[in-house]
Amino acid sequence: MTTAQQVIKFAANEIGYKENPPESNNNKFGIWYGMNREPWCAMFVSYCLHNTGLPLKITTNKGFAYCPFGIKWFKEQGLWHTSNPKVGDIVFYDWKNDGVSDHVGIVEKVNSDGSIVAIEGNTSVGNDSNGGQVMRRTRRGNIVGYGRPNYTSGDDVTPLPPHPLWTGRYIFLTSPYMEGSEILLWQRQMIHRGWNLGSGGTTGKGDDSVFSERDHEVLIKFQQEKGLEVDGKIGPQSWNAAWEAPITED
Repeated sequence: MTTAQQVIKFAANEIGYKENPPESNNNKFGIWYGMNREPWCAMFVSYCLHNTGLPLKITTNKGFAYCPFGIKWFKEQGLWHTSNPKVGDIVFYDWKNDGVSDHVGIVEKVNSDGSIVAIEGNTSVGNDSNGGQVMRRTRRGNIVGYGRPNYTSGDDVTPLPPHPLWTGRYIFLTSPYMEGSEILLWQRQMIHRGWNLGSGGTTGKGDDSVFSERDHEVLIKFQQEKGLEVDGKIGPQSWNAAWEAPITED
């Protein structure tokens, strides 16, 4: 039960992410997929679809890493289009016009002038297909076509429940411990997801508004599980993932 808007929202939260160090292809999407230090635009797309509940089981259960394999799969599934793009389509590019797709992104907007706005991984101004960043790009030419995942219509499902916006305060382990209402919100959400935060707090499950060693341990495990940057900090990506990332079933 995944809508195009859910995927776009998830992908947009990654805008601004950069591989580290530059020009290394070292990135969390490659680590998650199992092919780190390789060009990662397709792994970024796979990450977004997989983590919103609609994995593209093209090469592996997680997705694909090679654009031509993605095109082949969409064609075989009858999900391939060369015109009339829609929001949520997976757009494939061929910069060299040699018949081999070398870049991919997710359509966020279709403009009236025929261009599209796409959210893309491993791009930059000056290096379209290996630039090391997640960016929003406006494109018109060199488009091979579009794969259209089997989204559920947004009219047919209950929207994702709203969650509190990240306040801009990074939360991490300090001495003395950090405290605050946003820590309580995060703790209660993690408890809802099934994580064990201890026995303190108002419910006896660890919701005590204090970011302790136990919270830090849970955060690290959660970041590893969801392919996030494992930095032990609740920043915008880890905060949003607490509400938006699929809950892993044991």
